[in-house]
Amino acid sequence: LVLLPRVSELPGFHGAEAAAAARREELERYRCLEAFRMAPPHPLAQACTRLVCSVSALLHSGALPCQCDPQGSRSSECQAQGGQCECKPHVLGRRCDRCTPGSYGFGPLGCSPCACSPEGSVSQLCDAVSGQCRCQPGAVGRQCDQCQPGHWGFPACRPCQCNGHAEECDPRTGSCLRCRDHTAGRHCERCQDGYYGDPVLGSGQQCRPCPCPGYPGTRHYHGSACHADEETHHIVCLCAPGYAGE
Repeated sequence: LVLLPRVSELPGFHGAEAAAAARREELERYRCLEAFRMAPPHPLAQACTRLVCSVSALLHSGALPCQCDPQGSRSSECQAQGGQCECKPHVLGRRCDRCTPGSYGFGPLGCSPCACSPEGSVSQLCDAVSGQCRCQPGAVGRQCDQCQPGHWGFPACRPCQCNGHAEECDPRTGSCLRCRDHTAGRHCERCQDGYYGDPVLGSGQQCRPCPCPGYPGTRHYHGSACHADEETHHIVCLCAPGYAGE
């Protein structure tokens, strides 16, 4: 919104003096005020620039300081007409003193784009200081581009399937991380080497150390793996080189 004053009431244009009448005639001839009604504003003719700057100097008893923000502007100089400073990336304002909408972190390098995830965020705007985007339910992270802990596959986040032996999985592949209870596998669905059992959720079994004949980690353990025979349920050891027996 631009408020345009009555030309006849402006200093230097007021009254019946010949100089004031000449300024009014020049303002009309070059259609100076029309330029302010256009969107975006068109460059002013040189005569208009001279007249506008003269009015500004009369209104303010001289020229005004640029006051460019040292962090947001590229220099301390500004445009003679309007006083617009030259802003750094993603910075706006006449003095270059704030971030543009959709950016954050006003500082010596300008501002950074919010870059909110279109799938995980409510809008492309973020907190002006931290850059935190407003996330939709189920999304987390500064840019709302990640699944909540215990989920994977953004933006179609789904729970990790780890059979109760891990809380987190790889956010891209869904492979379980840090399987507990001597389990291993993508879903912690099998026992690690040196242990036997059925760790799948709902089986009611645990992974137990192979008795070959000692247990893993002891000097008397001479196997590499074992399993329970399906018929006899006896433990069958896979012996280390140089050893034999069940």
